[in-house]
Amino acid sequence: KKITMTITGESSPNDAAASGATSIDVVNDSIDKLKLEPANVKGTGGSEPRMFDAEVEDKGVQDILAALTDSERSSLTDANMPLRHFRAEKGDTEKAVAKIKETLQWRKEFEVEKIVNCTSEGGDEATLELIKHDNKDGKVYVRSYTKEGRAVMLLRPARDKVHKEHEGMMHLVYNLERAIQCTEKNGKEKIVVMIDYKGFSLRDAPPLSTSKLTLAIFQSHYPERISRFYLLNPPMIFRVFWNIVKPFIDPVTKAKIAFCHGKAGQEVIEEAFGDMGTLESWAYGTGDVRDFDSGEYLSAPMNMVFDEK
Repeated sequence: KKITMTITGESSPNDAAASGATSIDVVNDSIDKLKLEPANVKGTGGSEPRMFDAEVEDKGVQDILAALTDSERSSLTDANMPLRHFRAEKGDTEKAVAKIKETLQWRKEFEVEKIVNCTSEGGDEATLELIKHDNKDGKVYVRSYTKEGRAVMLLRPARDKVHKEHEGMMHLVYNLERAIQCTEKNGKEKIVVMIDYKGFSLRDAPPLSTSKLTLAIFQSHYPERISRFYLLNPPMIFRVFWNIVKPFIDPVTKAKIAFCHGKAGQEVIEEAFGDMGTLESWAYGTGDVRDFDSGEYLSAPMNMVFDEK
């Protein structure tokens, strides 16, 4: 589907006509000013393999940018945000525009930038205290890289004994953003999520509303940001929880999920990581890795995983 190349916001088609420029000229001018030219690394759209032909993807990005206001374009997280939404909606530009607008509004309302910057000098102290509180038990953090250079976000549900929904979502977003920054410095966009279900029981399961909100954040606001989900050590009782949340998982996300059990699970992880010496023992790691230290983790730069040398 195509969207008319009309700019809303501070620039308008009338402004373009008055200057003798076309609407697409205004879009290109805005892109230049914002430095939002779609990246093209090693013949691919962005730093991940293309989903469509280059011409289709580039046109889709231009159409999406044209449908955004100047304010929305300036709020894009990076040059490839429109491309990720275009791919997530299977090339449906109209849906991609609606989704990216929703995400930009969500980021504003959820104050994502405040969360990202809370550990920096001058960051919001109240937000930092909430992140510190949720991070102290090591239930979510970023550690290690795959052999492709993708950062790994580790989740350990059995360690979450509080289930405060809003604070938990803030902590999840902090770690998502951190994993993305760590991954992007290696020239990639998609991260890996590894969930440890060792010791998991139904009393550790979050409320259904929390599970649905978590899925919404992953699927709606971070599209094309996850390479794989590895679910490790799920006990038999996990099937009950899985059957509850499975209907809310879209097919694209579901296809990225790998259940890892025993020797077969180890082989799956070994294929993705190669060097198993940087992983913790519950993730089939073979090295003598340090225990997680929350204070050290939160004091390190956002683009570094825990214990990164």
